[in-house]
Amino acid sequence: MFYLNKLKIKTYIVLLCLPILWQCTRKEEMVITDPSARLTFSKDVVLYDTIFADLHYSTKRIKVYNPNNGALSISEIALAGGVSSPFKILINGQQGPVVRGLELIGGDSLLIVIDLFFSAMAQNTPYLVEDSIRFLVNGQEQKVLLKAVGRDATLIPSGDLPCATVWGDTKPIVLLGQTIVPAGCTLTVQKGTQVMASRGSSLDIKGTLVVTGEKDDSVYFGGLVFGKNPGQWLGLRFYEGSTGNKLSWFHVENAETGLSFTYTTTPTTITDITMDHGVFNDFTKSAVDVSYTDLRATNCLFFATSDAGTRLSKRGSGIFRYCTWAGYSYDYYRDGVSIEVNDPTGTLSLLVKHSIVWGDNFTSELVCDPAATVTVDSCLVKSLTAFPGIGTILNQDPQFESAVLRNFKLKSTSPAVNKSVPSPVTDDLEGILRDALPDLGCYEYKP
Repeated sequence: MFYLNKLKIKTYIVLLCLPILWQCTRKEEMVITDPSARLTFSKDVVLYDTIFADLHYSTKRIKVYNPNNGALSISEIALAGGVSSPFKILINGQQGPVVRGLELIGGDSLLIVIDLFFSAMAQNTPYLVEDSIRFLVNGQEQKVLLKAVGRDATLIPSGDLPCATVWGDTKPIVLLGQTIVPAGCTLTVQKGTQVMASRGSSLDIKGTLVVTGEKDDSVYFGGLVFGKNPGQWLGLRFYEGSTGNKLSWFHVENAETGLSFTYTTTPTTITDITMDHGVFNDFTKSAVDVSYTDLRATNCLFFATSDAGTRLSKRGSGIFRYCTWAGYSYDYYRDGVSIEVNDPTGTLSLLVKHSIVWGDNFTSELVCDPAATVTVDSCLVKSLTAFPGIGTILNQDPQFESAVLRNFKLKSTSPAVNKSVPSPVTDDLEGILRDALPDLGCYEYKP
């Protein structure tokens, strides 16, 4: 009898405590069963730039939030495409494509990591790569969309290219390492071709590079990510013995250095490079950094570099006609001037004609060793030094349309308008014909 009474007392005490224990549960931990309760997301759509088949792409992340006062029981988080999806997800450390039985307390969040890899589709045109992440809470479904524009590509491994290689515009070319044009061989890159380099890759020219872009169909050299993303690859690298290089209507961006000369022992020959209608932008170092090179450039634009825009060193020569250097620090800290000539031995010459050399945070944007032979004719230059030559305008703002927006065309009031003289160069960077009184720089002003 005593035992039964004792049991009844214990049961009574437990029943009395249940409401108290219920009240002790934190409000944000109490599960909400209301079907109208929703999750929120840092992104409702996860977008990738144009991406290429058979390459792994950098991870993207989304945060999943519970904005409610109470907890939500998430029955399922899953990729709609399941195991066959090109996307892979990792949910708070748990591998997908499906994770079930999660609970997210009020005000808390969880992290989803997204990876992407897909195989070539045997198509020459872009195609859509897509899926979605499904969230099931209280019988209701929510989605985050996953979208990418995919392209098949021609993947080029490290090593020597066959002689007389031709790259065309059928598919983008993707460099996967140090791609070499061997001595005595020629690589021809035809109009409209896109050459994309994976991180740390380069195009190394020991033979000859010929780029045959056209006015409305230029050639592109860049990293796998477009936009302002410098340092993705090592750039176009020329070596001793390279000869007959000619680049027309092209664009180089997002490398460490756009175009450079590389050597390990002192060269005994001079490399020659001729280029026209070229744009160089977004480099962690320089747009052009060459030595032991004869470089000829016409109608070229150089901007958005962290180091010198163009650096010439040792032996060789540089001849620039109707070019524009726009050395502004809107995007990157600048540690170098627009043009730098290093020639302590007097074996290097520089000729700049009909060009604009400008920038925002140096008193002189053209700096040369006294031993170098430098001539500046019919130019607009920011400099404390008056270089040999005729018709040059010193330290007058060229009045670009909008340097901050990277529009380096000239305003009608620019002191560079109508300040050049007729020459064999008949058009500008965009193929616009120059008139009887041409303008300085790579752009001809047009009302």
